[in-house]
Amino acid sequence: MGAPADMKDPKTWLVLAEMKLDHARQIFAIGLFDDAISRAYYAMFYAAKAALLSKGLDLRRHSASIAKFRELFVITGQVDAEYLHYLGQAQSARERSDYAPFAPVSGEGAKEILEAAGTFIAKVKEILG
Repeated sequence: MGAPADMKDPKTWLVLAEMKLDHARQIFAIGLFDDAISRAYYAMFYAAKAALLSKGLDLRRHSASIAKFRELFVITGQVDAEYLHYLGQAQSARERSDYAPFAPVSGEGAKEILEAAGTFIAKVKEILG
């Protein structure tokens, strides 16, 4: 086993984001749409965490992280508001899939979240250089 990851390094969180998205795609492929949505949301959350760490912020709460991402990246114009929409949409879908598991999720809806997660991660990688 290698050295422990530096959990304050944005690159560590980007790697984790890409891993979660890969897991989401694998889970989606076997038809577990609820779980795929959850993994895709966490992929986006980890990417947002990487962006915040690049500014020296290590926030734990999801709501605080999303609000600070909006403040530092969307309001400043570094990231278009559509990316914040992707993150919010994924968070809502994840909460429904985790806390209302008997409400069916469509494959199409899950696919949209996975595509948004890929777009979101790519944007964070772009702004972090």
